[in-house]
Amino acid sequence: MATHFIQIFWGLLLVVLDFSINQIDILPDFLGYVLVALGCRGLCDASPRFSTAANLAWVMVVLAVVILTMPEASTPAFSYLCTAVDCAMMWFMLGGVIALADFRQRPDLSLRASNRRIAYVTIVGISTLLGLMEHPRTGAEIGFMLAISVIVVMCLILHLIHRAIRELSDGPGW
Repeated sequence: MATHFIQIFWGLLLVVLDFSINQIDILPDFLGYVLVALGCRGLCDASPRFSTAANLAWVMVVLAVVILTMPEASTPAFSYLCTAVDCAMMWFMLGGVIALADFRQRPDLSLRASNRRIAYVTIVGISTLLGLMEHPRTGAEIGFMLAISVIVVMCLILHLIHRAIRELSDGPGW
């Protein structure tokens, strides 16, 4: 079980990190989503939510490859689709963590996973809505604050997955 959480951890980290050289992403997102999909698929016995997250991660693999191979496909509608699928993937993946934490009688980790998935979807949703409005007051300052918020929530999610590696992988198997 720890191996699958490690795959999820490194997959999410690859998705978060964007290193480009001459506008070429040396850590393409689709590799991260492959790791997330494999990790979630390995945890399907723990909760059916991981199965849903794995399927959505595979959809994200396809969408990330489309963006990588056809940058002209990055229309606003395509971007909204990617955002919706990404939010759903995170929602179900953290829902799987909630189910596993509940099974292992770890209400502290369950509550953290619940709070983090709400925070992630809320912040990404607000960012998307503000992007739709294109109002002068939703300029650089608010965009910067939202970007920092997403980074903070992703760090908290990564920390939660790291704790799951140590604290939810021990004990009786499924």
